[in-house]
Amino acid sequence: MPDADEFLKTFIRQHLLNLHTAMPARIVSYDEAEKRATIQPLHMTKEVGRPPQELPVVQNVPVLTQRFRMEGGEPREYVPVYQPGDIVFVAFSERALDAVLAGGGRPVLPDSGRHHSLNDAVVLGRLVL
Repeated sequence: MPDADEFLKTFIRQHLLNLHTAMPARIVSYDEAEKRATIQPLHMTKEVGRPPQELPVVQNVPVLTQRFRMEGGEPREYVPVYQPGDIVFVAFSERALDAVLAGGGRPVLPDSGRHHSLNDAVVLGRLVL
């Protein structure tokens, strides 16, 4: 039974390493008009018996905007300005974002089986180091 127990522990550990929740990343490029960034995740991954590897660059990552009311005035939307090299904090959606982003704010059934994927990143904001 020890072999089965170790297999199960290794299996779970490997799956958890591919389950992304949130992490720091570096801005590679940013399109302010489209509110989309290209990011390089800053955590590395490592498989047993292999050297650590960088995670792949992720493109077309949406960024959060903020809406504020200043001194009782009308609410205004503020778009972040990122520069290459900025360190940001990124979250990864529980399910695929494609249908949500195209769905106009309506509830949608995700059109992919992706869970916590690097492809479903959203930039939350700049991380001050």
